[in-house]
Amino acid sequence: MNLEFSPTPQMLQFAPKVNLNINAGRFVIRTIENYAELEQAFLLRYQVFQIEMIGQKNNQGLDQDQYDISADHLAIFDSKTNQMIATCRLNCSLFSMNFYSEQEFHCSSLISRPEVKLEIGRVCVHKDFRKGIIIMLLWRAIASYMMKTETRLLFGCGSVMTESPTDAMVLYKYLIEENKVRTHLNISPTDKYRSQIFESLLLDNKNQLSHEQHLYAKELLPSLCRSYFDIGCFTPGPPAFDHEFECIDFLTVLEIDQLDMRLRQKIGMLS
Repeated sequence: MNLEFSPTPQMLQFAPKVNLNINAGRFVIRTIENYAELEQAFLLRYQVFQIEMIGQKNNQGLDQDQYDISADHLAIFDSKTNQMIATCRLNCSLFSMNFYSEQEFHCSSLISRPEVKLEIGRVCVHKDFRKGIIIMLLWRAIASYMMKTETRLLFGCGSVMTESPTDAMVLYKYLIEENKVRTHLNISPTDKYRSQIFESLLLDNKNQLSHEQHLYAKELLPSLCRSYFDIGCFTPGPPAFDHEFECIDFLTVLEIDQLDMRLRQKIGMLS
């Protein structure tokens, strides 16, 4: 992760691959149009991922990596102040076949599929605007982007702020019991992101979760990650342990062609 950098000429010439602009009362949701806006997104990402999540002291950094230049970036602006209050990265297979998720997961079975694929990542919301409506607006914009690109397969990492193998085991069993785990894609964490302690705990705990464990897992799952499962995503296997960001990541997958009409309506995709 490059936190302080000089933009390359290619970065300075950044332009969106797909243009999207949605007015929603006080908020405007659109694809980022130039490097100045992209830098705002990098700053917001740094504030959330580096300062809030892992306690970096330098508040002047930028959160940027090699996947940003080939991707589009959604942003939500507060029209009253023109402040960027949320952003996420959209990496579409029409423009690139290099995906962040491949660092954490063996996911060639997913990447090699013929459908248009869209990876969602680096989703963050300013701390003063973490309300359900902002997540809803992000999903509305993502659905519009998917229709413009004829995406049939959405995926990305959903993060939970814990590194505890016990927490991860309880949460994974909770997702199994909630029918949110489907292992047909044969996807697993890469060696760097595996936890042998987690794997041992999972083997040793065959019983169903207790009522208390069920409630604990439900509380542990953050609202953004929960929203993935609410719209019809599943996870294809155990989580990755991301020690850089002190969290666990579940790969989440949404197969549009497998959704029933109710769920398609929920995310605004009726095609």
